[in-house]
Amino acid sequence: LDRLVPLAGCVGIAIENARLYRSLQAKVEEYERLKEFSENIVESINVGILAVDLNDCVESWNTQLEHLTGIPRQAALGRRLRELLPEALVAELEAGREDNQIRHVYKFTLRPEMFPPEVRRLRLGGNGNGTATAGGETILNIAVAPLVARNSERIGRLVIFDDITARAQLEQQLVQAEKLSSIGLLAAGVAHEVNTPLAVISTYAQMLARQVSGDEQKARILDKIAKQTFRASEIVNSLLSFSRTSPTEFTELDLNRVIRETLSLLEHQLEAGGIRLELALEEGLPAIKGNFGKLQQVFLNLFLNARDAMEEGGVLRVRTASSNGSVLVDVADSGKGIPREALSRIYDPFFTTKAARRGTGLGLSVTYGIVREHGGTIEVESLPGAGTCFHLDFPVAEKPVNV
Repeated sequence: LDRLVPLAGCVGIAIENARLYRSLQAKVEEYERLKEFSENIVESINVGILAVDLNDCVESWNTQLEHLTGIPRQAALGRRLRELLPEALVAELEAGREDNQIRHVYKFTLRPEMFPPEVRRLRLGGNGNGTATAGGETILNIAVAPLVARNSERIGRLVIFDDITARAQLEQQLVQAEKLSSIGLLAAGVAHEVNTPLAVISTYAQMLARQVSGDEQKARILDKIAKQTFRASEIVNSLLSFSRTSPTEFTELDLNRVIRETLSLLEHQLEAGGIRLELALEEGLPAIKGNFGKLQQVFLNLFLNARDAMEEGGVLRVRTASSNGSVLVDVADSGKGIPREALSRIYDPFFTTKAARRGTGLGLSVTYGIVREHGGTIEVESLPGAGTCFHLDFPVAEKPVNV
């Protein structure tokens, strides 16, 4: 019996150790589960997150941050921030690092060329899945917070990157739309003011022409003055019509008239750019149901795109025809064409193949929406170096246009 007492003690200790081991194992499993759960949250969130220790060495780098920066997680872990991120961004993150408050950096513009040279080779190609602009820029809102342990000891910093590129673009487009609205109001006022002196010039030119009927040379000069003032008046009226906010109501209209009035606004620009205009507008074109102002916007967008595609000059061809209950319009240019890989995206909002700051990327998106609103279709054919042609198809109205 005396020998069994020590043995019982050993057995009891072994049982207790086993119980403690199972308890410890359960706690480890619970810790691993909570750790995995926390990591899943960090990985699933749609903002970039990184954590650094007190030496600014990266301890955590989530998937979204990989997409925003193009730097793989494995290449980032263990490295210092200044080795990975642009100097200007690191300076922003360093400012106020001893503060115990959350610090915000608003609208920081991140560009590919800002990264350290040795890091550019590590990047996943551009800005990954971020919403970078056509120029490769990504606009970020950044929050920097101290990382504190349970005992209130600071152990590092947490940095959150929110990609607001799309939001910033929308804000910019809103500002641009407000500017255009103001310009439209100004143009309307200027048009009214210009029309008055034009009418006076035209009247006096006609009066003088009657007085010098015997002098052919003077009569020809006065006739030219009268014709040019009439032409100027037509341009002003077209500008006034375009700038005026028209109600969203459809009436029967002639697409030939819409096209001619739109081209009158661009006549000088096309001539100055060395662009020759070739018109083939079918006479007696059937009417369509449409909104004059919106359709004028469609053709203005197409004509401006054609102009921008022919920087060295070229030919702009516009053709209208009727066929099987439809009115067809072709707008073709002899410009540089659209890259094949971009054809599927030309109607996407904010997508543009133009140089930075030359295009908003909204013109064709708006054009597509207006054409569809009119029950029509729009298709494009383009080859790099061979020009571009847009084909528009509108349903015919029931009654013909009174020309």
